Amino acid sequence: MSTLGADNGPVRDEDLHAYVDGYLDSERRRVVEAYLRSDREAAARVADWAEQNRRLSALFDPVLDEPIPPQLTAAIARASKRVTPAWPSSGWAMRAAASFAILAIGAVLGFGAARYAGGDTQPPLQATLPTEAQQAFKVYVSEKRHAVEVAAAEVDHLTQWLSNKMKTKVRPPDLAPLGWTLIGGRLLPSREGPACLFIYDDKAGRRVMVYLVSNADNEGTTIQFREHNGVRSFYWLEGPLGYALTGNLERAELMPIASVVKEKMTF
Repeated sequence: MSTLGADNGPVRDEDLHAYVDGYLDSERRRVVEAYLRSDREAAARVADWAEQNRRLSALFDPVLDEPIPPQLTAAIARASKRVTPAWPSSGWAMRAAASFAILAIGAVLGFGAARYAGGDTQPPLQATLPTEAQQAFKVYVSEKRHAVEVAAAEVDHLTQWLSNKMKTKVRPPDLAPLGWTLIGGRLLPSREGPACLFIYDDKAGRRVMVYLVSNADNEGTTIQFREHNGVRSFYWLEGPLGYALTGNLERAELMPIASVVKEKMTF
């Protein structure tokens, strides 16, 4: 594993797991983020772990809202009331009863233990951003008639509407010099709140998508790359937004488009 200097120590897998789960202090987090910017393979693994956590959370979080099973509630009540007069209250029998109650409580807690291990923490935006963008790409870019909510013919309305929703100025970048024509855009939900996208196509019928999401912490990153099942994204955080240029083009074709998007949309 690579190191970031003797003072900071090596970045190990346990640091990466703690980063995904939100357990690092701010100083160590900065060290790990710098390491991830320099190691694409590690960054891809961290993104995969974050996605696994997100899916587990989505699958098991509803358990937290379910009522405690009646049989477990009854078992706890019986254990707390159980007294055997023949044994002194300070003896092993009371400890056994207490242990039974602890086991019963543990069973109740274990009923929802498969939820995301990070508690109230969430994976960082830079880990979830490419996944959200690629999922949106798969859902909407294949649509022929309903890919967007507002067509490019109403670009002023589209710009104003999405800017209001995103609470910051948003405008689709002009990619016409690169051969890409704006189709339109739409509003989406995300973990961070409102998100939006702009879809473009070229003369060959290929499509690319610019995905934007709120960056509440105003964190900044360099451009990073992620590929999953043939869908590729260049993504970064800057100012109030996170950005992802996504498509199923080859990386070499996607990179210059991402550079123009970054130049035109971020400051």
